[in-house]
Amino acid sequence: MTNRRLLFIFMLVVGLLLLLLGGFVFTSKELKMVSSLCIGFGTAISVLGIGNLLGSFMVSAVEDKRIKQLIEIEVNDERNTRIREKVGYMTSKIMNYVILVLVMALGFMNADKKILFMVASLLLIEFALVIFFSNYFSKRM
Repeated sequence: MTNRRLLFIFMLVVGLLLLLLGGFVFTSKELKMVSSLCIGFGTAISVLGIGNLLGSFMVSAVEDKRIKQLIEIEVNDERNTRIREKVGYMTSKIMNYVILVLVMALGFMNADKKILFMVASLLLIEFALVIFFSNYFSKRM
């Protein structure tokens, strides 16, 4: 538990260091993008460090083991596995139609061809992934 707390403190320090670098060191116009990235990553890492550090103080080791055991049961439960599979399938199916509508809308708005091809390539990538994973899981199961 103390090793994890040290990691969270380290995350907090790194986040604050990045935040200070972005706010006070990289101040010229040429480094505006680097400054913004440092501020963004610094804020995110600091918040994660603080949240996990506070969480480690609130949850005891016994409760942590119990929570991990409940999560393991939840993940490995057959009914929940089937529910997650169906949710993933339906989400993918709906997103195909959403991307198709987006491609058509971009086409009607006379968007740049590069943008249109990039968005349309998402459908092709998804189709290729369906073929790949279908073959992979049919051989594995």
